[in-house]
Amino acid sequence: MTSTGMRSRLTVLLKYVVLVPLALIFVMPFIWMVALSVKNLGNFYEYPPQLLTPQPAWSNYNQVLEQFSLFRYLLNSLIVAGTITALQLVTASMAGFAFAMLSFRGKHAIFMLFLASMMIPGTVILIPLFKVVLTLRLIDRYSGLILPFMFTGYGTFLMRQFFRSLPRELFAAARIDGANYFQIYWTIFLPLARPVLASLGTLAFVAFWNSLLWPLVATNSDEMKTIAVGIAGLVGQNASYPHLIMAGATIAVMPTIALFIVLQRYFTQGFVMSGMKG
Repeated sequence: MTSTGMRSRLTVLLKYVVLVPLALIFVMPFIWMVALSVKNLGNFYEYPPQLLTPQPAWSNYNQVLEQFSLFRYLLNSLIVAGTITALQLVTASMAGFAFAMLSFRGKHAIFMLFLASMMIPGTVILIPLFKVVLTLRLIDRYSGLILPFMFTGYGTFLMRQFFRSLPRELFAAARIDGANYFQIYWTIFLPLARPVLASLGTLAFVAFWNSLLWPLVATNSDEMKTIAVGIAGLVGQNASYPHLIMAGATIAVMPTIALFIVLQRYFTQGFVMSGMKG
């Protein structure tokens, strides 16, 4: 074996030696949550703690689904997070295309406003946003949970960066062929942006699936609670049943994990492609 091949194998081995322990550190909380979710109340606080249970109590999942409205919470979260994600993908891609390819008065100033919106903490605008939604009578409605977040400064920035990385000759050639702006956006640029759209969609869906503060403020009835609010309610009302809380939390994170696994390849590729050109 040549020295070059030996160095290559040692490099790969070193990467695994470093990355495998780091991966275990990051995934260990989830593994521990799943382990706690199948414990009985009697051995939940056993010491020393044991990761594996001799007789897993899989009935905890049935019990938490029967006693609490987790299916309703999951449906609400799916509607809210899915709709916000779809709206953000549409608005961010259209705005990103406009900022990257079109010329209009005040373009740079408007784009700076989009960037400035990324620097404002959400808690600062929480009360004004609540007053607006309350005035419009959207409290405890899907529209009140969705409409305030249909636009995203970060997503617009990400899409603009990607569209700017594409050859401008594509845009010029399409214009010469007689295509209008929407046709260029829909038939040429948007299909090329699938990896970036997958990355942005994954981030948006996970963020709003796990969102707690705004759904907690904007909902009153149990029928409109999202899964994050529902799990928080389990912690407050059923602290004596921690094994059921862990079972509910495990159910809550499964959709986001499945989404990331499906879109993992596009997730990484999208960020790489969006950073090609400043």
